[in-house]
Amino acid sequence: MGVVSTMSTAISGLEANGEMLSVISDNIVNANTTAFKGSRAEFNAILMEDKLNSAGGNQIGSGSRVAAITSLFTQGSITRTNRATDMAINGQGMFVLKSDRGTTFTRDGSFRFDKDGWMTTFGGARVQAYQATPEGKMSGKMGDIRLSYTAIPAKPTNKVTLHANLDARMAVGAPLNLERPEDSAHYTTATQVFDSVGNAHPVSMYFNRIAENQWEWYAMTDGSDVVNGTKGTPAAVARGTLDFDQLGRLQGSTQETLNTSFAGGAVPEQAMIFDFGDPINDLGTGQKGTTMYGATNGVFRNIQDGFTAGHLADTIVDGDGMITGVYSNGENRVLGQLAVARFDAPERLTKTGENMFLETPGSGQAEIGKAKTNGRGAIATRALEASNIDLANEFVEMIKAQRGFQASAKSISTANDMLEEIINLRRS
Repeated sequence: MGVVSTMSTAISGLEANGEMLSVISDNIVNANTTAFKGSRAEFNAILMEDKLNSAGGNQIGSGSRVAAITSLFTQGSITRTNRATDMAINGQGMFVLKSDRGTTFTRDGSFRFDKDGWMTTFGGARVQAYQATPEGKMSGKMGDIRLSYTAIPAKPTNKVTLHANLDARMAVGAPLNLERPEDSAHYTTATQVFDSVGNAHPVSMYFNRIAENQWEWYAMTDGSDVVNGTKGTPAAVARGTLDFDQLGRLQGSTQETLNTSFAGGAVPEQAMIFDFGDPINDLGTGQKGTTMYGATNGVFRNIQDGFTAGHLADTIVDGDGMITGVYSNGENRVLGQLAVARFDAPERLTKTGENMFLETPGSGQAEIGKAKTNGRGAIATRALEASNIDLANEFVEMIKAQRGFQASAKSISTANDMLEEIINLRRS
């Protein structure tokens, strides 16, 4: 190996260590970049051609080169931000985006909603999710996430579920006085219902024991809440009876609808069912609902299925990536579920800038699905993934690259001295 070829070998060391320094510098300056994945320079040795190699000659190295820059997809630490649209993936996987570059992928979950309600990155790429119907049912179709800022319409009450215990120690009394029900009822409680345009109407429930194992009940509201009613005069909305066996279990119930034409409501007659539980004669136990035990009167379940109109007030994302809208009327409605892509070889993805990656033949095709399925990680909400750069390690690698560069330069200097000696031989 000649002196000149020695200089060529040393030059390859300058180039390789210089590239390594560039990679390290890129890692260091991105130490605070959200979800940044560091890179590593992979060196290969270069061998010079040896004509005697086939006859057992020695092989002499001809330097080194950077054969590849490998992305390191180790997990970065997850930091709480308390910002509703900040998300991080804890484990494998990447968020799916659509932009003018086509389908791209990112670990950076610092999303936001734009003025039109689309969930995007800071660069405008739209986040992809499995979409939901306007009623909050998952459709299975994947597309852009968009919040609807229109109000969800009111829903009239169709069913009132009221489970209570009626005190078996109460004496059998006279039927309820409909003009002053509060004076003759053995037990009184209250609920509310909504009409077809979302108006709330208070309803009082009156219970009266009229036989050994039978109670009558009335659902009543003020007359001003129903059509043709008189303000200040109770108006019965529905009535019925509850029958119990000797063990205090509900055997059956009856119901008669009396007046559900609510004032101000668009529906002339609003059908409502009052559910008091699980009668024993309907293949139930008679204990999963209203009972008649020797204990104080009391309600332990009071639910109705109506609500007033509401506007979107907040969004919540859970660990499965399910996006739920919280509305001003207290209703929650599913808006979609974030899509998560998984790759067999994520280190072979191509960086495109703005914390995004493109699929390549080497990375394999994206396996898109839902969080926490088939090896995909969970989604941490109101949090971001930090860069996976370890500055201490990067500075150590920088020193190694610097020393390698200096040593290669010294090799060139030494070869130059040797070449000068050869020239001086001719002069002497």
